[in-house]
Amino acid sequence: MGRSQHDVLTWLEREVARCRPIALRYFRSSRLRVQRKADASPVTAADRAVEERLRRAIARAFPGEPIIGEEFGRSGGAGSTYWTVDPIDGTRAFSRGLPSWSIMVGRVERGRPVLGLCDFPALGTTIGVAPGVRAYERRSTTRIPLVRPRAARALSDAVIFHGGLRWWPQGELRRGFERLVRACYLERAYGDCFGYLWALRGYVDAVLDYGVKVWDMAPLAALAQATGRVMTDFSGRPCWTGPETVFAGPVLARQISRVLKPQ
Repeated sequence: MGRSQHDVLTWLEREVARCRPIALRYFRSSRLRVQRKADASPVTAADRAVEERLRRAIARAFPGEPIIGEEFGRSGGAGSTYWTVDPIDGTRAFSRGLPSWSIMVGRVERGRPVLGLCDFPALGTTIGVAPGVRAYERRSTTRIPLVRPRAARALSDAVIFHGGLRWWPQGELRRGFERLVRACYLERAYGDCFGYLWALRGYVDAVLDYGVKVWDMAPLAALAQATGRVMTDFSGRPCWTGPETVFAGPVLARQISRVLKPQ
């Protein structure tokens, strides 16, 4: 890349910060209009404007490198090194005035997520990581280290967040999810990147998602690795490209996958 990973992350923070006013211009605005994409998921002018802004910035700074974004797909050709952009992670929440949405950018090098930045404009906080940079949360000018997961305990002691029951398909997966909910200490549906923020702060032991894509997970996979966590599929295999993910400490992730397996 011709520059240090620390410099890249500093540059990316600055570019994402410039996107905050774009998103906030639409947030809780009577001018906001929600449209439906081909898959029936919502999209707004804010999603498109933020992604266009970030794509231009990445293309200028890293000409020719591929970019995979939620709204405009893949550009720049193939390869195992690329950028991911989720301009508004949590468009449903965004469109209803809830503050849990974020702007997410990741970088994958040789097939491995190495850099992640998740910015929460409505909350005034940012989490990020890069090689050689300890995973952190930034609130204004204060940088706070993100914590490692709690020591593994029984599943009955675990706090688990998830993206909501509606996304889980009927059948064995749904039954496994219901077993998990009954087995844990506390479960709550805090969707989008918001749930991962609380996990990385150390208050939540695991986050589960179903129906996610690579632009949702690549930044979080980099944060997981840097903080002693893993990201797996429901069978316990390493996975960060979706559609299913478990984000937790290694021991708890194995316990969760055992509960989710068909009985």
